[in-house]
Amino acid sequence: MTREALRAGLISEDTVTAALMSARGDLFVASSYLGVTGRELDGYIRASEHLQAFCAAIGTVKTSADYKRLSDEQFEDELERLTKGYRLEALSVIHEIATEAIVSDDGSKMSAAEKEVKLKAAIALRGAPEAKAGANDQSQVLAELNELYQQNAPRIKSVRAVQIEYQS
Repeated sequence: MTREALRAGLISEDTVTAALMSARGDLFVASSYLGVTGRELDGYIRASEHLQAFCAAIGTVKTSADYKRLSDEQFEDELERLTKGYRLEALSVIHEIATEAIVSDDGSKMSAAEKEVKLKAAIALRGAPEAKAGANDQSQVLAELNELYQQNAPRIKSVRAVQIEYQS
């Protein structure tokens, strides 16, 4: 296919440049964009001085400290943007649960356990601290007991293996 694509004009310096730009200089990602193997794309780049200069420029930019700083800032900005979106979605889920009728219009019910899971997930996404449970909550008591046991339980110092054989 690649020789046919090259002959048909589908692979050119412009398409290779665009693919490398989209792939941020990654040869294998760019080759998959173009539908060629990495080896074939490498051959196209080696055959063109323009593409070699373009790849050298990408390499120079990628090794720059400013590029790393900008990449880190872009990542943090994207993470912050997604987090804000998830928080908004969580607020709408909390509102939906709070205003939901006990039985929906179509007669189907969401169990209390499903609602609790959905609410806890929404609260976690929103980033709000979870409400503290009362002193008589079983899970809290079990967690405290487990913690106390882990702190005070005697540790096994040696293991003795016993093998018993029965003859029939």
